[in-house]
Amino acid sequence: MPHGSDRKDIGRTGGLGAACLALLGCANEMPPPGALPDEEPPVVRSIEPAPDSVVPGFDGSVRVRFSEPVNIPSDLGRRLVASPMEVYDVETGFSDLRIRPRGGWRDSVVYCFAIPEGISDLLRNRTPSGIEFCFSTGVPLSNIRVTGTVLDAVSGQPRSEASVQFIAPPDSTPYGAVTDTDGRFSLRALPPGRYTAFGFVDRNRNYRLDRDLEPHDSATVEPFEGGVPDLEFRIVEPDSTPPLLLRVEAFDSLTLRLEFDDPLLRPQPGTPLVTVRDSIEGAPVDVVAVRVGEPAEVGFAPDSMPAAPDSSGVGPDSARAAPGGAVPAGDTAAAPADSTAAPPGAAPPTLPSRYVSVRVGRALRARLYRVHAEGFVNLRRLSGGGDTVFVAAPVESPADSLQTGAARDTTVVQDTAAARDTTIARDTLRQGGEQ
Repeated sequence: MPHGSDRKDIGRTGGLGAACLALLGCANEMPPPGALPDEEPPVVRSIEPAPDSVVPGFDGSVRVRFSEPVNIPSDLGRRLVASPMEVYDVETGFSDLRIRPRGGWRDSVVYCFAIPEGISDLLRNRTPSGIEFCFSTGVPLSNIRVTGTVLDAVSGQPRSEASVQFIAPPDSTPYGAVTDTDGRFSLRALPPGRYTAFGFVDRNRNYRLDRDLEPHDSATVEPFEGGVPDLEFRIVEPDSTPPLLLRVEAFDSLTLRLEFDDPLLRPQPGTPLVTVRDSIEGAPVDVVAVRVGEPAEVGFAPDSMPAAPDSSGVGPDSARAAPGGAVPAGDTAAAPADSTAAPPGAAPPTLPSRYVSVRVGRALRARLYRVHAEGFVNLRRLSGGGDTVFVAAPVESPADSLQTGAARDTTVVQDTAAARDTTIARDTLRQGGEQ
């Protein structure tokens, strides 16, 4: 028994020793003398189904095989860009990854995938670019490619990681893409059809537009074979209320600045009106020009110069105020009606503004005035305006007005109800202004 036991222990020791030697040999394995270290990133060996293939009834997983063992980023599932836009499960293997839609594959649909760069081998050699491919579960792949830009409508700046979706009713398949850091997107192999396209920020990451929560813009497009439509979306925050006039102040003795609670379209699609009335005498003040934008932007002449009758560019009769001292609003720097159709190299569209500049025909005296505005349109195409009063104070000199480039000190009354409590102020102003 002792000898047998000893023999068993020796056998175990010998086996363990051999295993250790084998492991040590693997651990100490080195490239041949003079060989350069591996500095090449992994490359794709195969993709199943094959790119640009048509596989009716496909029910497996998309499989991407690499040339060597790889490290797949843990957030790849979130960074993966897929069309149609829905939830996909991503599994990683030793040298491959597998992709499958959580709700199953749709019949007769084109699927496109963009796997981001950054997949690395065991020596941290990273892929320098992404991997893009498409295949179909029934319909032929088209040569249609759609590109474009998503911009913030107020700032004009590009929006990265914005979603763009194309839906052709009655089909509800949400073909789509995501913008890069420059706000650009590209979608290929889009099936022919007439699409309603949406650009939006998918804040809750549910792969669909929630109009009441997310800034968005829309367009209708019918791309064709061989064509490359270049779209532009100017996304706007949700808003269900019309623009409201908040306050008015005198920029100088001939110019008023109106402030609204919403940015306003430039140019205005209609003919909004502004009326200015002397609250003491009840007489209207002639309005000769109205511009969306700050006074310094719109190019009004200094108040030491007479207001040019047609300098506003509002129209041929811009110098003739409407009844009650009102005049339609205009814009000297109007963008094209369809900014996406602007020729290459054209100036960018004028940005919207919360301010409206109003030029009057005579210098304002130090007293209370009432302003009425109507028909101003915000970025959601809602029309509004409002009424308010303000007190104009005399400006020291036109030169001061130009040097400061800012509004004179004024007392602003934001609520029209406050006008009822200004009897004393009116009398004081009347006595001081008419002496």
